[in-house]
Amino acid sequence: MNIGKHLKELRKPDSQQQLALELNLSREAVSAYETERTKLPVDIAQRVMEKYDDPWFAINIANKYTGGAWVRKLDGEFAELNRSSVVLKTLEELDEAVTSIKKAPFVKHPKLLAAYELQDLKKSLLEAIDVIVAASHLVAVSCEEYGYSWNELWDEHTSKLVSNGYVSKGMN
Repeated sequence: MNIGKHLKELRKPDSQQQLALELNLSREAVSAYETERTKLPVDIAQRVMEKYDDPWFAINIANKYTGGAWVRKLDGEFAELNRSSVVLKTLEELDEAVTSIKKAPFVKHPKLLAAYELQDLKKSLLEAIDVIVAASHLVAVSCEEYGYSWNELWDEHTSKLVSNGYVSKGMN
């Protein structure tokens, strides 16, 4: 779903004017974002996330702002986004990734790798991306189904990374 349509769905049943007032924007600006005549700025996207705390909007906006270099919501004909299917798919992807990563020669220096070893590495990286997609959907579906806050989960995770010394406190 494009960002504009998603924003429009999130704000319903509120009017563009009501959302504009809450975000300190003009109604015309909200209309321009919804019709995608204007790209939704990062600061406005952040305020939308604060207001709606919607995991699919977070995934959608991250994908859009990275030019497609992040997870997309699985919305194709064969996508099943119910709890059971998402859990099973995540476990399947994890198993495949672990198997692939164990076989790949990550410990070898890149200059010493044969062409087939580079292919094994690439395959394992693609398997890891499959895990990222599946796990992201697991978290999003769980937020919806169980009432967890996407934003709070990420805040808690970030706090854990900071307290363990993996990221700097001021980086956000």
